[in-house]
Amino acid sequence: MSASSDAGPLIWLARCGNLHLLKKLYSGIVIPEAVYEEAVTRGIEEGYEDARIIKKAVEEGWIRVLKPGGRFMDEVKARESRLGVELGEGEREAMALGLAEGTRIFLTDDEDAHRTGKSLGLEPKGVLYVLLMSVRDELLDKKQARVALGRMLEGGFWLSPRIIHSFHEALDKL
Repeated sequence: MSASSDAGPLIWLARCGNLHLLKKLYSGIVIPEAVYEEAVTRGIEEGYEDARIIKKAVEEGWIRVLKPGGRFMDEVKARESRLGVELGEGEREAMALGLAEGTRIFLTDDEDAHRTGKSLGLEPKGVLYVLLMSVRDELLDKKQARVALGRMLEGGFWLSPRIIHSFHEALDKL
């Protein structure tokens, strides 16, 4: 099963040294040009190492950059308007690409993108889900997942205390 992604999950997983988990969990990752521009082009211009890591994954071919069809972009924009939210171009294009490619999984950590994607029939999943599935599939141990979350939080990734607590509870049950 493949997935589409907006920039956030790629950036945060790369920053905590775990972008490779996506390669093991999914048969492929598709991203639109707007996500590549945000995560790689601008990231490299600003000197972020995570941008180079994402670029390498694109060069290796397990993250593919594709252009979403106009029909699907119109569908996402209409849904965004109906829900009264304002998404970034990368989020819009990633959802449209997911619809066009038939990838039900949509990687995002943005609440509005999550709600919009769900309303379009996609299955939005965030970085915490990726970490939990990686522990379940024995790609990471629990300590490594906790360290990854800690690095993200130290780097500015924001989560409510309730969500952090829920993550730790779910991790303990695995």
